[in-house]
Amino acid sequence: MWFIKGILFLLLLFVLAYFFITNSGQTVDLQFFGHDYLGISIYWVVVVSFLLGFLTSFIVAAFREFRLHRRLRKLRKDLAVRDKEIAELRALPLQPDGPGAEGNDRDDA
Repeated sequence: MWFIKGILFLLLLFVLAYFFITNSGQTVDLQFFGHDYLGISIYWVVVVSFLLGFLTSFIVAAFREFRLHRRLRKLRKDLAVRDKEIAELRALPLQPDGPGAEGNDRDDA
């Protein structure tokens, strides 16, 4: 499986290199938040777009991961409390406490 992933990664790398080489002379004009950026290489537009997308997905994933770890920590605490309660209940001596516990209330006549 790692071999297939390596081949796919190299193929993607070659495709990107080909894209950048063939479009190295291409420039674009951008208007971004009221500012004009003239003559920017398309290479930089693609790289910055990729990095912004990566950063956004990383932040979202990090928040989700922190939330899941917090929930897991809470569930582990609850489990420890319940395990302690079960251990305490198992250690209780067996004593008859209910009605009619002193003797047999049934009539065997």
